[in-house]
Amino acid sequence: MVPTYKTLLILFFPFFLCHAQSKDSTYQAKIGATGVRMITVDGKYKVWTQKIGNGAIKLLLLHGGPANTHEYFENFVYYLPNAGIELYFYDQLGSYYSDQPKDSTIWNLDRFVNEVEQVRLGLQLDSIYILGHSWGAMLGLEYAAKYGQHLKGLIVSNMSYSTLNSYNQRVKLYQGIAKRVPNGLVLLDAWYRGQPISDSLKLQQIRDKFQSTYVIRKIPIPDALKRNFAHTNRADSKYTKPAQWDFLSRLPSVKVTTLLLGSKHDFIPIEDYQKMHNLMPKSEVYICPNGSHMAMWDDPEHYFAALRTFLTDVQSKPLIGTKN
Repeated sequence: MVPTYKTLLILFFPFFLCHAQSKDSTYQAKIGATGVRMITVDGKYKVWTQKIGNGAIKLLLLHGGPANTHEYFENFVYYLPNAGIELYFYDQLGSYYSDQPKDSTIWNLDRFVNEVEQVRLGLQLDSIYILGHSWGAMLGLEYAAKYGQHLKGLIVSNMSYSTLNSYNQRVKLYQGIAKRVPNGLVLLDAWYRGQPISDSLKLQQIRDKFQSTYVIRKIPIPDALKRNFAHTNRADSKYTKPAQWDFLSRLPSVKVTTLLLGSKHDFIPIEDYQKMHNLMPKSEVYICPNGSHMAMWDDPEHYFAALRTFLTDVQSKPLIGTKN
């Protein structure tokens, strides 16, 4: 089965459908929280940022999606600020805590990359580190290729160099689950094609199994992650076309020291990290042994140990990029 664009978009967002984004009590609390700054981008919109802690290492976090929120990064505050790391949360334009203009043209990868640069300038940061997760890692790689002079280090978390690789892997994994469910492959195919579902309960069982195996293995799902799912702006982010992205030929253009941070149980192909490593002049790979796509939650011991080690090592002296 060759996945269509509609299929890829569905597989890129494996969680919950959302409706109009009414603002709840967490929105009000976040807007008025300590360290929050609204940064102007594109000359007319505001995006939400928050500084946490103080330290020589400045780490800007790029969430996934597109149009997820910073909320699933909230546990970073328990592992990093006491290591001399200054965190910057940031909701990208169109996400819950930032402006959400009804303008389909904002959902453009190049525009988001330029937005990251506007945020860096607005926060008056230089020689920073960027951690991008999933879609955010795409932004991180693109940013490093275009604005790498402002980076001290880059962390590519849970993302391949090709969205099509990731989608094809998801299809295989979904099919592996569906084969174990009576009539599961037929249900999965109907879901792919946007056709009526004859047994929504069985389809939900397939989706739940995929999520608990490859997306977030921690049970119960942490509250911060639940809030992220509830606040993700699916309605507007449908205008993006991430399935068209392939960065393979441009990997050598990323000169900044990079940590390729993956997970054993993720739907991102593990072999892609080694291929990236082989083409990037300053890089190293770490695979979290117990993690899935949200390894910061289901394998935090390994995820944050690797992250802290990378940040402190690069801050003290540039890494040579030994091939592992």
